[in-house]
Amino acid sequence: MKTITKIAQRLLFACIGLHATQTLAQTLPTEVFDNHSAVMLLIEPDSGKIVRANQAAADFYGYNKAQLQALYIQEINQFSPQQVEKERLSALNEGRNYFIFQHRLANGENRTVSVYSSPFMASNGEALLFSVIQDVSERRKLEHALWHYQSNLEQQVAQQTREIKHASTVQVFLLSSVIGIFVGTTVILGWGFLRLRKTKKRSEFHRARLNAIFDAIGDYLIFTDVNDKVLSANRSAYQDLGELDNKAIVDVLSKCVCLEQLQFEPKECQIKTNFGTLDVEISKTDVLDHNGGLYGHIFLLQNITQRLADEKEQRLASTVFSTTSEGVLVSDKDNCIQMVNRAFTDITGFSGPEVMGKTPAIFNSGRHDTAYFTQLYDALSTRGHWEGEIWNKRKNGEVYPSWLQVSAVFDQHGDIDMYVALFNDITSRKRNEQLMWQQANFDNLTDLANRHHYHAKFDIALAQAQRKQTRVAVCFIDLDRFKAVNDTLGHHIGDLLLIEAANRIRECTRNSDTVARLGGDEFALLLPDMDLISDMEKLADKVLTALSAPFHLEGHEAYVSGSMGITFYPDDGEDRKVLLRNADSAMYKAKESGRNCYQFFTTAMHEHAKARSQLEGALHRALANQELRVVYQPIVGDEQRLGCEALLRWHNEVLGDVSPADFIPISEELGLIISMGEWVLYQACAQARAWLTKTQRPFFVSVNVSSIQFKRQNVVALVAKVLKDTGLPAESLTLEITETVLADNSDDIERQLEQLRAMGVGLAIDDFGTGYSSLGYLKRFPLSKLKIDRAFIKDLPDDEEDKTLISAIISMASKLKLTVIAEGVETEAQLDLLQELGCDYTQGYLHAKPCSASEFEVFLQQYHDASTHSQI
Repeated sequence: MKTITKIAQRLLFACIGLHATQTLAQTLPTEVFDNHSAVMLLIEPDSGKIVRANQAAADFYGYNKAQLQALYIQEINQFSPQQVEKERLSALNEGRNYFIFQHRLANGENRTVSVYSSPFMASNGEALLFSVIQDVSERRKLEHALWHYQSNLEQQVAQQTREIKHASTVQVFLLSSVIGIFVGTTVILGWGFLRLRKTKKRSEFHRARLNAIFDAIGDYLIFTDVNDKVLSANRSAYQDLGELDNKAIVDVLSKCVCLEQLQFEPKECQIKTNFGTLDVEISKTDVLDHNGGLYGHIFLLQNITQRLADEKEQRLASTVFSTTSEGVLVSDKDNCIQMVNRAFTDITGFSGPEVMGKTPAIFNSGRHDTAYFTQLYDALSTRGHWEGEIWNKRKNGEVYPSWLQVSAVFDQHGDIDMYVALFNDITSRKRNEQLMWQQANFDNLTDLANRHHYHAKFDIALAQAQRKQTRVAVCFIDLDRFKAVNDTLGHHIGDLLLIEAANRIRECTRNSDTVARLGGDEFALLLPDMDLISDMEKLADKVLTALSAPFHLEGHEAYVSGSMGITFYPDDGEDRKVLLRNADSAMYKAKESGRNCYQFFTTAMHEHAKARSQLEGALHRALANQELRVVYQPIVGDEQRLGCEALLRWHNEVLGDVSPADFIPISEELGLIISMGEWVLYQACAQARAWLTKTQRPFFVSVNVSSIQFKRQNVVALVAKVLKDTGLPAESLTLEITETVLADNSDDIERQLEQLRAMGVGLAIDDFGTGYSSLGYLKRFPLSKLKIDRAFIKDLPDDEEDKTLISAIISMASKLKLTVIAEGVETEAQLDLLQELGCDYTQGYLHAKPCSASEFEVFLQQYHDASTHSQI
């Protein structure tokens, strides 16, 4: 009971003093009041009406809480108004912060109590008196017993002294009266001895009773004289503090600064015991004799370790409650809000007074139906806890997502007493999750599904198609000529084109279809329930038509088309990897078929893909195995001018002769063209130098150079080194470049071409007129030769349009001082017409097919012999 009282005292003293004018915090938790072990009452100051009592008060007075709250304090306090006023003045004069009253219990028993009171402001603004009551009856009895013992002991000593004096007087009288009264004297002495013995036993009894009282107290009791020298102590003190008798209290409680401050108020301090340091509260009480004189002191040391731990835990809980970033809401069993923290206001916008007494229904966003909340409260009733995502409404009407945890608090009977809810605003988290999901599953440029999301949807579509026994169509789309647009107009325009292309493809599909960008200019379609091939053909035509329409991009007009490969589940495969590979093969087949078209996957396509893979493996070993060779095709001009084009050929023991149209693009993709091109350049220049030395006549050799070589190596340095190593004059070498080199729009490539021309090396643009040639190329780049593609030659001399085009090209080249070479000349009629139009050189089967160096040397000798003979 004393420990409970001390806890209550500390709770009050930590908040206010007895006469403080400030009120207790309005947010004192209800559960602390109701469940505290100290006797607590809330009283109306004017009427004395008991407004509220905790369970400890009900247990102490013997009433239930409802009965106790129906009483007035005057019905319990047995002091008259005059006695109450006298006690108030006595406490004021003595400097006490408590009153001593007599309170009557329900059973009629009176108890002496100390009352600690303080003003308290309720949440409704009503001023109340907060009182903590301590039962001090036992302590009063103990003090009375000590006083009675002291008084009785003094009386006994005085009485014994008088009796001894009286006995001495009798002895003197008897001696003077001689033997006559010997018998009477003996009787009187015997009677005195028995009386003294009885008094001694009574004194020992009182002492034993007092020691028993002392030892029964679990706290430390130390009795000292007026000089604070220990006279005795109870058993607990001897056990934990060691030998105490005749020691000064300051030595017993060494380094305890509380002793210097100890007067009327108990003090908290730490002392050393046999088992370690202990937190105690020390109080000092004077022991007075019957005349009011100071006889000594009693020091009471109460263990407050648990109380301090409880207070620390309460402070920690209060700090966490007020400072946590999570909103906290406490409601009663009827779900009326009783308490909120600062974070609650920050999140919802509602202040505490605005929501007190209301239910959480004021936060209802309208997004959840009645069944949702029924399930929530069912979980609280059965499991005592519910956790999940819920949408609430702020004070300003904004709806936001929150993560809510609600726990039910049960009373001792297992009934719900209150609810505690913790929640936080997860708007940012959900926004970030959505953004992360978007970034992980969709292309940042076009907002189409990316490869990862496409594959996930693919697997789902296959599972559904297998279950429903339906078809799924898979399409790969690659934009034709996109690289040229990207290179000539810039990456920004290229990005705009990709965005527009994605929108056009998406507009052609159904809501159930998935459109994805797999990377670069490659798109993919996933079309579930596409059972009819005719429906797929209609959609493919629609997509290709949309892509072939002109793109208007920030003042630029661009044209592209699409090559589409199509495969079906389960016709062409039942596995995602197989179907994707088949669609890719079909797309490449569409490109080979002239682009701007679609192709369905067939077994032949699959075999073609396998052959390509085999070709790549063999190509890696071709140069090391000396499987490559250079052949030469004559380039014939008038007035005995002669040259040749060096062409690369490949023969493999397994694959046989492989066409350059097959292996050159692959070598460019694999990067093998770098080493191959360097090897061809050395071979051609060394052979040309040998022929030039042998014939002593003007001669040149043309060598094809890939755009990959210009991008990945310094062609100028390579040519300079080869010319130096082989001794071939620069004017005897012509480098043939394709339009893709010029379309790269690179300052570095333009610089390399200018340096090559400055060295004297000729530059020829190959296959002029077949691609997306720009006349600006002829003006911008330092070209020296122009080669007309065989496509314009094959129908000569009958095709008037081709004749007109060739005539225009030759005329334009002449004005630009460019040498013109016509490829694919196979008939005399073609040769005669080209010579008539002023073409400088011709190349084709009419003169000779590509041949080995030895065969070309025979042709070279025959050509010079024929020229010499015609001159004669």
